[in-house]
Amino acid sequence: MSDEIPRAEHGKMDSRTSLAAEFFEATNAELTPFVSDEATWFDFDYLDRAELVEAVQMHYGLTLDDASLTLPFWTLLDYLNANRQIVGPSI
Repeated sequence: MSDEIPRAEHGKMDSRTSLAAEFFEATNAELTPFVSDEATWFDFDYLDRAELVEAVQMHYGLTLDDASLTLPFWTLLDYLNANRQIVGPSI
């Protein structure tokens, strides 16, 4: 028997580490959470909705709606990167 605690799949998130790091920096995360492929913003949120919307608006130039926050987080990262209105780091 293994002593390791099984973790959810995270391959899609692993391939987006730079996008996730940019997001967590833009939203002033104190800690970077482990995020599985199935996780949504609501699984690890650390800002209230108004703070999150403001941080995303300032960094990406996009306005988040409630539906976007229910997407798997890796999908949200792809959406933010593909649709950004403010040019950030080339990722």
